[in-house]
Amino acid sequence: MKICIDLTPLAGNFSGIERFSACIAKELVQNVNHSFVLLFKNAVHPIFDEYKNLSNIEFVTIRGKNKLIFNQIKLPRIVKRIDADWYLFLAFPAPVLLRKNNMISAIHDIGCWDCPDTMKFLSKLYFRISYKVAAKHSKYIVTVSEFSKNRIIKKLHVSDNRILLIYSAIADTFLSFNYDAVYAKLVQKKYNLPDNYILSLSTIEPRKNLKLLIKAYDMLVKNQHIKIPLVLSGRKGWKIDDLLSDISAETESQIHFTGFVDDLDLPYIYRNANFFVITSKYEGFGLPPLEAMASGTIVLSSDAASLPEVLGDAAVYFESNNVNDLYNKLTYMVSANKIDYNAYFNRMKGRVALFNWKNEANKLLSYLEQSLQNNS
Repeated sequence: MKICIDLTPLAGNFSGIERFSACIAKELVQNVNHSFVLLFKNAVHPIFDEYKNLSNIEFVTIRGKNKLIFNQIKLPRIVKRIDADWYLFLAFPAPVLLRKNNMISAIHDIGCWDCPDTMKFLSKLYFRISYKVAAKHSKYIVTVSEFSKNRIIKKLHVSDNRILLIYSAIADTFLSFNYDAVYAKLVQKKYNLPDNYILSLSTIEPRKNLKLLIKAYDMLVKNQHIKIPLVLSGRKGWKIDDLLSDISAETESQIHFTGFVDDLDLPYIYRNANFFVITSKYEGFGLPPLEAMASGTIVLSSDAASLPEVLGDAAVYFESNNVNDLYNKLTYMVSANKIDYNAYFNRMKGRVALFNWKNEANKLLSYLEQSLQNNS
């Protein structure tokens, strides 16, 4: 079986979607019974350097700058020349005008319909078009949660047997993590972190609902006189100019922005936090809280979308978009004597073990093998 995998999105931001694509691909290509064509933009991504000597892999590098022209003109031109049994687009759907037998497109969520106010107009329009085209012309749709699967079935009218549920998982950085106190100090200095802090990590944009977190945190500072700083990590997105409006100067002085965090530093950022908070209105999967759990940090989560499905009974929840409930749960979380840490650590360990890249890649490979066999 010959499988072509689009890895060109790895040249852009390396967020959860790109990580999913890369990690599934890394597991797939280690199966020497099949051959693979890996497509990259401008250069092979460094995380695939170790596979350059494998005889079952062909690396194809496509040059390009303009994102739209590259994705919708250059990429399909190259894919059309490749003869493969399957064409996998695991970060984003296949190019809109590409027509190939056995294309598989990923739709991680349908936020462009479910929470359109959190996206720019052109992005919303682009994803709506590409998702509709993928639903019509791709043989299968890959998605990352039962929540997203059910929303795709309802909104895009894709039959259940055309949707492949492949969960996201934890990176090796977390699975092999051994806490190094010396390196922890270097990380603390690198990101100018306080000794104790509440952590939230995500792209800083409206969909993540950080405005709600900051408002509840402001209430915490004013009413409970809490001195634990709030650390917000991640790349800045859009519509964040008023993020710190309407809060006191005292609260603002206790909020720290780290910017993007390097992969090797992530476990330390999580581990050194008093607890982790995710306030998202909408998530197709929600990897950061699972990463926090893998690092040994308790999670306070919104009960929105896929988050309860992924985190199970291993997290503390607040009602989505309810600032008073979030404030009450923050108050509970900072009162350490009220939390049964041992119980949560055992639940977190069990929850993290459910999500494994090798298992998910093998699941996908089994789907592909069985489908070819049924159609032969």
